Amino acid sequence: MYDVIFDGRWRGAHGIGRFATEVEKALCLRDAGLRGNPASPLDCVYLSAKLLLTKNGIFFSPGFNYPLLYHGMGMLVVHDLIHFDVPAPHSFIKKIYCSSVLRYACRRASLVLTVSQFSADRIVAFAGVDPEKVVVVGNGVSSVFSVDGPIFSLGEDELYFLAISNGKHHKNTETVIKGFLDAKLGDKAKLIFVGAPSQQVAALVSKLRAHESIWFMGKVSDVELASLYRGAVALIFPSLYEGFGLPIVESMACGTPVITSNCTAMPEVAGGAALLVDPLSAEQIAASATQLLDDRDLRNSLAQKGVVRAGDFRWADVGTRIHAALAMLRIGVEVPERGKFS
Repeated sequence: MYDVIFDGRWRGAHGIGRFATEVEKALCLRDAGLRGNPASPLDCVYLSAKLLLTKNGIFFSPGFNYPLLYHGMGMLVVHDLIHFDVPAPHSFIKKIYCSSVLRYACRRASLVLTVSQFSADRIVAFAGVDPEKVVVVGNGVSSVFSVDGPIFSLGEDELYFLAISNGKHHKNTETVIKGFLDAKLGDKAKLIFVGAPSQQVAALVSKLRAHESIWFMGKVSDVELASLYRGAVALIFPSLYEGFGLPIVESMACGTPVITSNCTAMPEVAGGAALLVDPLSAEQIAASATQLLDDRDLRNSLAQKGVVRAGDFRWADVGTRIHAALAMLRIGVEVPERGKFS
């Protein structure tokens, strides 16, 4: 009998954290009680010490950590390779970690799970592993994100677009701001960001004297985020890089149209139910925002398509795929051919 050694330290409000929380619940997994920060570059050493004598377990990390020395079976979830593909300024250490520790972990693990076909293809090329070893399990939409529920409002006849700002370079916040301002929608709609601005972004808003039309909400709960999705004209999410892009399907599940990027995993996840733009083009972002604000029929059409598309991403299905992978490890059956979102 093989017990699952689940690394529950990843639980949290971020993307990996949501995945960890929902998967643990869907599979009724028991937290292994590990300590420390799983994102630490030295966590692989800690895990080696904890698991060195474990032979009858299946170590399961919902994130990218894996023990250097381990004789049992195991699998990790590599959501994306952003630290290798699009290193942010001053992230040299993270790129080194990906190039060495993560690449080694992908080769050592029994299976590598991931959330999109885009990420699967990148992992195969990056780590040089057999494509059969990489299993696409997808992502899900939490139940709080639905068309029914509270709707955020700025007041009667006050409209707004919603965007995401977590201070990270790849979220492309400055280009979103420039695109919105280029559209000259300040007298028609506001731009609201979930999250807080970086010093650089705050300086840009100040320089452009855009405080009245661009707001930052700071950290919000899932219930508050869902209400913000529902009240928005559209989500503007032209990220530079995503292994999946949960805000896309969360917004769709709330009945809100989406503007997102034409690169990495975003077209795959959007599945034809969003407007796609070049994330480096403020002009395209501006044009798409203007188009959605002016064309109610287009908004309604994208909202309807989005709700249907979001229905393709259920945590129960993710749990079923992971359960099948665990079952195959337990009985020694080869993994099936990688899946693909249709």
